Amino acid sequence: MELELKEILHQRIKDNCMPLYDDGHFSHAAFESMQQVEVAIKEKAGTENLSAHKSIEYAFGSEIKAIKLKIPFGKERQEKAQKLFESIFSFYRNPLAHEKCEIDKVICVRIMVIASELLDLIDASPISLAEIGGIEGLIKKGIFKNELQLSELLSFLSTQNLPWETFDGMFEDLAKIGYSDNQYQAIFDLGLIEYSSELMEEDDELDAYLELHSGVDMIGHFKLTKEGQGVLKKIQSSSKN
Repeated sequence: MELELKEILHQRIKDNCMPLYDDGHFSHAAFESMQQVEVAIKEKAGTENLSAHKSIEYAFGSEIKAIKLKIPFGKERQEKAQKLFESIFSFYRNPLAHEKCEIDKVICVRIMVIASELLDLIDASPISLAEIGGIEGLIKKGIFKNELQLSELLSFLSTQNLPWETFDGMFEDLAKIGYSDNQYQAIFDLGLIEYSSELMEEDDELDAYLELHSGVDMIGHFKLTKEGQGVLKKIQSSSKN
């Protein structure tokens, strides 16, 4: 069974490169496909002000404290992914950007397919803030404005009870009080808070909750880890002084 070209291309490539390809601008389309990979990495890792090489190093490497894109195939593939991106950029993107390369139709298609594969890998790689450099890294990167904002989120979540594994509306509620998904994820990645379940037994404190959520037999709740308790205590103590 033959596949149409547009069936195997990433949406970014279809939107930004196929018009150039259709008009016969093969070199430009090939270069733009590599540009789309660079833009996707920078957007997801928050490295818009860095070069392509540095963005790859920050996003996939292990030597620098930063937002990471975690390859879904396991930790052992992380370094290989870094080398993959670096090699393809060195072989394709850099010559296309700095040299006069004559790219024909066939080579252009191959480059767009390779770029699509890299874009799919970026899409499939979740963001991790575990290696951002702790609380200081979160603030430096702008995830949190300051320590007080972080402590307020920890305090808020530690009071929340939810039907087990049911988060309907929670993120919308967080957004209403000024918190983002990245901030929520950050405190989990740093191991400051955890989510667990317990069987709902007779408990006067949960009567009102049960009235609103009939049929619920398990409840999930957020609780601070030992590290989270220490961080919250330290921040609250500093704010009083």
